[in-house]
Amino acid sequence: MKRLSKYLREMAAVNVDDLDPEFMRRALRVTSFNLSPSDFITDRYKAEIQHLFNIHFFPKFDLKDTIKGKPSASKMNTLIKKLRDSNKNNFLALHNYNLKGVGPGEATLYFLLDDATLGGGSASAADINIKGQAYEVKAGDLGGDGFFKNFKLGGTVPMDKMVGAGLAIRDSDQNIKNMGKEVNGVNAAQIKAIMRNPKLKREWATKVETPYVKAAFNYLNKNPLILMINKTPAARRGEVLFVGSLKQSQVHLDVITQGTIKPKLQF
Repeated sequence: MKRLSKYLREMAAVNVDDLDPEFMRRALRVTSFNLSPSDFITDRYKAEIQHLFNIHFFPKFDLKDTIKGKPSASKMNTLIKKLRDSNKNNFLALHNYNLKGVGPGEATLYFLLDDATLGGGSASAADINIKGQAYEVKAGDLGGDGFFKNFKLGGTVPMDKMVGAGLAIRDSDQNIKNMGKEVNGVNAAQIKAIMRNPKLKREWATKVETPYVKAAFNYLNKNPLILMINKTPAARRGEVLFVGSLKQSQVHLDVITQGTIKPKLQF
């Protein structure tokens, strides 16, 4: 049996570049790490976390390609495509990495952006910070009609009055009310029916849509946005759709559901 000291010296002499990364990944079969949101809110362990994701999820990816400074959609999508092509399952695991209070795509941004730290799930904190700049991250779906939706605004946007007005408008016409089953919702078909009634359309615009669009625009433009495709279209899942600030004309009301209003953004 080799002496321990000799064995350690021999192992220390092994060139990591000579190891087969695919074999090491398969042998280790690591799918998650003992990490907490607090590990992502500073850059103290940035290099270590990037290294963990690299060797266990994407051993063929060169960490020298990660992005320094401010992000752009095109630069990030070039790297995201490399990760997805390298191992689709691991890419989706990173996209949906299980950290309390951290949304889809945020771990991907942390991995690819050298200067990024996460907010850690606090309701008052930005989703991500890059060189002192706070960003709001939203993951949603891009429809064939060019609308990005299926995401929610933060809880700081007051909606009770607008939701109440929307439900009252819905209930003022029994036929429209009967077009949906959700007690605290106004679905797309019901909104279309409201738009066909001139009186209800004016009331909807005044009491619901106009104040909501203004509130949503102010919330979404508080910090630059990073919009990421969550599930649809499947071929673009995990990609970055947009980085920057919106125009108010892009912000629309989608539906009222479960007592809250969901937005949709036009691209």
